[in-house]
Amino acid sequence: MAERTVDRQAWADFIAQAITDHAGGNTTRFAEMVGVKYKTVRRWLTKQTDVSEESIRAVGRALNIKPSVLLVRVGLYAATEVDATPAPDLSATDDPALQEILKANVSPRTKQRMIERLQEMRQREVDEVKWWIDQARGA
Repeated sequence: MAERTVDRQAWADFIAQAITDHAGGNTTRFAEMVGVKYKTVRRWLTKQTDVSEESIRAVGRALNIKPSVLLVRVGLYAATEVDATPAPDLSATDDPALQEILKANVSPRTKQRMIERLQEMRQREVDEVKWWIDQARGA
């Protein structure tokens, strides 16, 4: 079986866009978000090094993107080999609370917990609105 490799150009393009979208164009801040060294990110951008599956997964976790989506996007796996259903694009949201979390200078794990908590809070809001509607209908 042939060894799987990442499409370095696809990875570099993704990383460049992620730096812009999630770190305001700041490569150092992006490296900190992901938990890697600045030099690692520079090597990714200049296509100087192979990218490990674990690195791809770490970036996915840090950016709240399903790692399987990234693994397919950069050619490491075929879509039929993983669950590549895209996660919602949080970078394009108009939600001010989510934007604050995304730009916060905290660890990726902390961001993930904050996002999960925010989603739980929002679900409770939706459930309450449904209750209001049921009450208004006389249910």
